[in-house]
Amino acid sequence: MKTKTLVGILLCFLMGCVNKTHKTTVADKADSATNITILDEKAYEAAVDQSAGWEIIKNLSKIYGEDPNVIGDFIGAPRCPAFLEGLFFEGSTLYFQVRGDTLQARHILEKAAGSRAFRLEEITEGNYSQQQLNNILDELNRRYDALTDKNLKSNMISWGMGLRYIEVRFILNTPEARQAFRKKLMDSPAIRFEGPERPRPNGRIGVTDTFGISLRPEYSVYSNSASTASFVLLNQGDKEVMCGEHYSVTFEDEDGTWRELPINDTAVDIGYIICPGGHRQFTARLYPHIHPNKPGRYRFFYDVSLTATHTNFTMMTEFRLTDNQQELEQAIKMKIPEEPAGYGVRYIPVQEDPLEDNYIYQVVEEMPEFPGGLPAAVEYLRTNIRYPKTALQDSVQGRVIVQVVILEDGSPAQAQLIRSVDPRLDREALRVVQSMPKWIPGKQQGRVVKVRYTLPVVFKLPQ
Repeated sequence: MKTKTLVGILLCFLMGCVNKTHKTTVADKADSATNITILDEKAYEAAVDQSAGWEIIKNLSKIYGEDPNVIGDFIGAPRCPAFLEGLFFEGSTLYFQVRGDTLQARHILEKAAGSRAFRLEEITEGNYSQQQLNNILDELNRRYDALTDKNLKSNMISWGMGLRYIEVRFILNTPEARQAFRKKLMDSPAIRFEGPERPRPNGRIGVTDTFGISLRPEYSVYSNSASTASFVLLNQGDKEVMCGEHYSVTFEDEDGTWRELPINDTAVDIGYIICPGGHRQFTARLYPHIHPNKPGRYRFFYDVSLTATHTNFTMMTEFRLTDNQQELEQAIKMKIPEEPAGYGVRYIPVQEDPLEDNYIYQVVEEMPEFPGGLPAAVEYLRTNIRYPKTALQDSVQGRVIVQVVILEDGSPAQAQLIRSVDPRLDREALRVVQSMPKWIPGKQQGRVVKVRYTLPVVFKLPQ
């Protein structure tokens, strides 16, 4: 199958990156980027004024931090007082977590910060500081790496540091899952568990066939103990289709209520463009070891869009699971139409002689690659994105698609919008893509060339 692939970046907030702390990026009035653990994300939603607290944090960063240019990363630094173990905002008020004599701590911090516009929270038993939580999180990470229980591992979507606890999110947050976690990983009162205890009701519906685009299961029926099921998206229309890696599944329970099938719905997105006459075949995970899937009706959902008109719609197809071996043996496999001759050729420059130096390729034999691969690109964007403050206040989110040219020396250049969401998010998407360090350049016939590359940049509001 010849499908044009667009490597995409999904910026995951709160959930979506295994083993991550809850971090966001804040731009000050001078629009310079800073990274700091924000422990009260609701403050952004309330659009409160935290400027006085940020001035204090900047002053202490210069005095206590190892790098005066890094704002907020001074807790635990060699020059930082040992009594200071954390900081957070509640509304517009900055709090420092201190251990021991609070009067002495206030005197020292007021003198260093040149301000009294903060409050202190004394660390007591059961009231965990950010430094304590960091240490617990480090130990949890170490134990997770050594864990051999694959079922427990696959049930854990994400975990990170909250305001006063370590928060662990499960695909299915059952008593059995919590017990397994405490027994095999860590039993700590500092840990709180999140996620549904049972599948949630979800009566969502979609379309099976529209604009000549259709979605079908590869087989008419699958085993209820199967770990995966395969699906095919057919483009028999006259327009290009863009799709990705995200999907969802629902099932009909004994009472006829449709519910969400518990799956890990977080992913690093990859954008695919399917030309007219083409198809995309992919595999969905069903996690039977987390939620015993009973025989019956299931629905598979997949979001797609038309690239020409930016029309978005949700495709849906029904499939069945069974425990009847004879029915499985008689399952019918879908016949996928052959792609027409020359399918996708218009995306590949065909030539015998090298083209002029200014030629920009769409696809080459060796595509450009970000140093360290896709995970490194995800990490770069995650730590460098500046979610515009006004966009946060206005609850604006969405996916901006940016096209950029990777030059012969690997530099990203000529970034332009392919899909706009909001001018504020558009500007930030362009900025963060153009700020990326040099890539490994693309090659055609052994020659380094310019290649046009498309990156979806997703802005998702904190939950």
